[in-house]
Amino acid sequence: MLRLPKIITGIFFLTSVLTSFSVKAAGSVEMQVESIIRQSIQSYNTAMDTNQVDDWLKYFSDKVSRQSPLSEQSGKQEFTEFFNSEFKSFKAQYAVKQILVHGRNAAVVLIWEAQHKASGDLFKVPMVAIFDMDTSGRFASVNYYYDTGKLGKFAKEMTGPGN
Repeated sequence: MLRLPKIITGIFFLTSVLTSFSVKAAGSVEMQVESIIRQSIQSYNTAMDTNQVDDWLKYFSDKVSRQSPLSEQSGKQEFTEFFNSEFKSFKAQYAVKQILVHGRNAAVVLIWEAQHKASGDLFKVPMVAIFDMDTSGRFASVNYYYDTGKLGKFAKEMTGPGN
């Protein structure tokens, strides 16, 4: 008869251990990274609407690097100059299709839907952005992959200032 309480105690212990693993998984790094990715992309879209580039830039570290098929920026100053130029030239939105997260890295499949402010031309550029988050919770790098032909005559403007 002594065995039954031990079995019940063991089951209770095992259940509480498994439950604690589930709770930890809900607060996992991957979930936090995905949440910050979603917040940052929403901030990009809102910042474009309000022309407040700083609302987007706050998600990136001071040592951030950005790479794309057309240009590279290193450090917050170059990064800021690039996005100031983008915000000046385009009215755009990121339309997220999928987010894949592994540890502090995320691949975001998206479409950059943009209108060139000076000409009014509209275009959509499918791309993948790879975000790498540092331990502070800000992005240390973002690398964009896309077909530059989709930008057409606006490719030169996407190189950023000084390129």
